[in-house]
Amino acid sequence: MFQTVDSAKLPISWKDSGESVWSYAELLVNTTWFYADCKLTDGVDTVSSTYLLSKSSQISDLLKNPNISIRSIYVVSPPYINGTDSWNMTPLVKVSVGQLKNDDYETKIEIYELADGIKYYSNCEINSDECITKIKIVYS
Repeated sequence: MFQTVDSAKLPISWKDSGESVWSYAELLVNTTWFYADCKLTDGVDTVSSTYLLSKSSQISDLLKNPNISIRSIYVVSPPYINGTDSWNMTPLVKVSVGQLKNDDYETKIEIYELADGIKYYSNCEINSDECITKIKIVYS
């Protein structure tokens, strides 16, 4: 999730009613987020637009919008997810959601499949799909 402060608000007149323009935002939680490169069409004009998404369900929201077509989506992952020393922004080919069952409970887990076949999991203790059930594709 992202947050910002009022002093980051820019006084731009071409925005629509109810919209604000910000010069920066802060990532509030040190977790995976998504960068979506899209085309917006209103029937007359087509423009490029970029969405910064804090949840995979927001990808589904973009897919449901008939005026938006997704050109590419990237996962922006922290070191504990991608196994490196730094944040990475990597093209996604698929996002899935499933259930991870432990002894006493079940929890939701996300699977991020990269173009090179590598998979990241929203739970850094998981390294394969074997213990995940009820897998549903969110984006492909």
